[in-house]
Amino acid sequence: MKKLKEFLKVLVLCSILFEVYAQEVTLDSTVKFPLNISTSIETFQDASGSVSLEEVLKKSFSKPNKDHFVFPYSDNIYWVRVSLKNNTFHVKEFYLLWSNPLVEQLDFYISDRADMKDFKHVEQKIITKERDKKFIDQDPRFIFKIEPNQTRYIYFKLTSKRGHYGELRLHTRESFQKFRMDDFASQGFLNGLMFFRLFLVLVLSFFIIKDLSFRLYSLYTLLRTFNYWGYLNIAGPLFTDQPDMAKKIDFLCYNSATLGAGIFLIATFTVQKLPKVHLYLVGLFLLFTVFFSSVIFFDYQWYWLKGGVYTLVFSAGYYILLYIFLTVKNVAFARYYSILFTFGLLSSFLLNVRLLGWIELKPIYTLSYYFFLAEFVFFVIFLGRIFRNTERNKTLTERQLKFNIEQNNKLKELDNLKTTFFTNISHEIRTPLTLITGPFQQLAEKYPSDKLIPLIQRNTDRLLTLVNQILDISKLEAGQMKPEIANHNITEYLRTLTSSFISLAESRKIDFERSFSSTETYGFIDRDKVDKIVTNLLSNAFKFTPQGGKVSFEKYFDASKKRMTIVISDTGIGIESEKLSKIYDRFYQADDAQNRSFEGTGIGLALVKELVEVLKGKITVESQKDEGTTFSVELPIDRLTWKDFIGPINENSYQNTVSKQQVQTPTENFDSENDQILLIVDDNEDIRNYVRSIFEIDYKIVEARNGKDGVEKAIEQVPDIIISDLMMPEMDGLEFCKVLKADARTSHIPIVMLTAKANVESRIEGYELGADDYVIKPFNKNELQARVKNLLDVRAKLRQKYESKEQQESAEPDAKVNEVDGRFIQKVIEIIDEHLSDSQFGIDQLADEMLLSTTQLRRKIKVLTNQTIVEFIRNHRLHKAAQLLSQNTGTISEIAYQVGFDSLSYFSKVFQESYGVSPSDYRVSNLK
Repeated sequence: MKKLKEFLKVLVLCSILFEVYAQEVTLDSTVKFPLNISTSIETFQDASGSVSLEEVLKKSFSKPNKDHFVFPYSDNIYWVRVSLKNNTFHVKEFYLLWSNPLVEQLDFYISDRADMKDFKHVEQKIITKERDKKFIDQDPRFIFKIEPNQTRYIYFKLTSKRGHYGELRLHTRESFQKFRMDDFASQGFLNGLMFFRLFLVLVLSFFIIKDLSFRLYSLYTLLRTFNYWGYLNIAGPLFTDQPDMAKKIDFLCYNSATLGAGIFLIATFTVQKLPKVHLYLVGLFLLFTVFFSSVIFFDYQWYWLKGGVYTLVFSAGYYILLYIFLTVKNVAFARYYSILFTFGLLSSFLLNVRLLGWIELKPIYTLSYYFFLAEFVFFVIFLGRIFRNTERNKTLTERQLKFNIEQNNKLKELDNLKTTFFTNISHEIRTPLTLITGPFQQLAEKYPSDKLIPLIQRNTDRLLTLVNQILDISKLEAGQMKPEIANHNITEYLRTLTSSFISLAESRKIDFERSFSSTETYGFIDRDKVDKIVTNLLSNAFKFTPQGGKVSFEKYFDASKKRMTIVISDTGIGIESEKLSKIYDRFYQADDAQNRSFEGTGIGLALVKELVEVLKGKITVESQKDEGTTFSVELPIDRLTWKDFIGPINENSYQNTVSKQQVQTPTENFDSENDQILLIVDDNEDIRNYVRSIFEIDYKIVEARNGKDGVEKAIEQVPDIIISDLMMPEMDGLEFCKVLKADARTSHIPIVMLTAKANVESRIEGYELGADDYVIKPFNKNELQARVKNLLDVRAKLRQKYESKEQQESAEPDAKVNEVDGRFIQKVIEIIDEHLSDSQFGIDQLADEMLLSTTQLRRKIKVLTNQTIVEFIRNHRLHKAAQLLSQNTGTISEIAYQVGFDSLSYFSKVFQESYGVSPSDYRVSNLK
């Protein structure tokens, strides 16, 4: 009975041991290492996460019966157990490897007893600073010994929110060393490939291949490199030694496997060759990838980790299908880049599908590895083709660029030709207009009651308006029309401008209403352009409004926005809605019928719109057929908007001065010594004759056919003033002006330019070259007379500089005298000083010294000083004598001889006439 009880105890103990370790791994001399013991392990899932080792011993474990293990993403803790028995006669040292480097925490328990009494515990978190090599992955490993015929019991506690796929391998020291050497070699080779490709593409993209596609592939390569290091737990330890931060960095890297491929698709606009839904899908995948990669740093949870992997798998699958489709369809880059992307994405796709447990076949990892290598192989193969394609694209781009430059140059040349054509046409039309309007004004003054006068006046004004509009459009096309901004009382200006339409409204029996929101509104505007805008819109309103209708003008000012709004409305014929979009087109007629009721050219509204745009405003229109039209123009009027256009030039300042002056034509008679000579330079004989008719009573007229002829006549005659055309053959007005102002013989002569170029740029260019004034064709006779008289009056005032005894010796020219004239007078004085004691020195010798004819010298001295040469030399001698007398440098007779007077009596006479006292009295009163 006693033996039976002992037998039952042994049987129960054996049953317990059998339940705990159903299958023991026996190690003998026939076993080959490394040994995969994954088939012998048993697992237990701790859903509570709080079961201790003592409690685990009482739990039921399950046997997977697989040569690998797969643990899903969760908060669960997993226990793994296995027993090892050494059936040899030698002490064995073993290495147990957990073949997954991304395990977050692994606790290793080992004991000689099944009840795990006296166990040894080792805790291993994700490996960082304990690594053997920085760029080689390292699996968790545990080293232990087993005595002969000894059994050891091992438990693993896996604490990791990340899913795991791996194996449990047992090594001897020898097999582990061989395995590690092989691992170093293979990973070193792969890392070498990674570094080589990364370095190569970065260098090429920065310095050689500047193609957008290749640069995006370089970005993909950079992300792919860190993606590979993230899978092997290399990336995290590169940046930190803290395991908790390292695991997050690893996730960021391996989760970005598809990021570069998606960016490539978006940035190269390839998806735009497909339905738009693909663009949205790619953008959505990129958004999810960035979200999961970012949120994990703030909340490290298994569901965020799993969401990132799901995004990676689905995006990789979608991108693979998309790239294969693009390759088959041979879309743009697909022949090269899409194949590289496909292999890389397939590698990442298979790894993560296995990790999710969807496909657990062992060859999946091998296939992933081959796809990974294939990406490198095809990169090397395609690199040459990428180079060739890049060079070809570069050549095509250069050709296209050269073609575009040539086209742009041709377009610019065409624009210049058009601008020149319009300018020349304008000039040619303005010239006969000048010959019409000038004599017509004289006829109007002579026959004021003639009924034909108003008719001619209206049509010449209309023709001039059309010419101006054509010229304005040509300047707008050439980009030459710039705002000319000044501060104005806008309300007063618009009130004056619109008042000119009151008489038209009365004659047409149209009700014309004007409304101004403020009595005094000041702002910065371009009066000329606003004038054209308002005049065109009001003219159209009156043109298309029948008798008995209504035209209104309203002005509003928005103080908060500093903008002015002008609203012009009428009750006229209106415009059909389908034609409203075309009314700003040049030469467009809303009514293009041959028998239309209203005439027009279709230029006005096109000009208005472009002028509004030049003034940084906007124009809108509302219209209904047979009910009327309303135009609204909104313009900025604040200083800030126009600060770069507000300058010192005020276009109207001189005009206003002229208009306020009483026009008085010179009437004094001229003689041979004091003739006032006017030189007219124009290639048009009619213009010369008309200008001659204006001035021939008061001036001696000299004519020249062009600029070259004008230079010769100016040097020969030395006129008092010149009126010159701007556009002439052989030498134009600007070159003519430049030549005269650079020549000492003619630099003092004021020049008035007649021109059809009314823009500020042309006037500024002329002023810089020395033109003294501009008159725009067609010109007013009285205005031209006033301009000429004003210039001569200014010159007369400048002469006072050299009539003054005190200033005569000054070596510094007056600010109002140009530099050339100042040097001329100074040189004359220096030559006289050199011959001061020579009483025979006179006009002939001075002209020879100055390399001028006596006529040229006489007229220039007369213009600059209002003295004859004899008077100028004598006055200078007397001035020097006065200085010597003040300094008491000798007797009166000695001083007289020093300054060139042979006769003491004559010297005393002219000195007293000039200074009002005798030389002796002057010496006494001024002795220093």
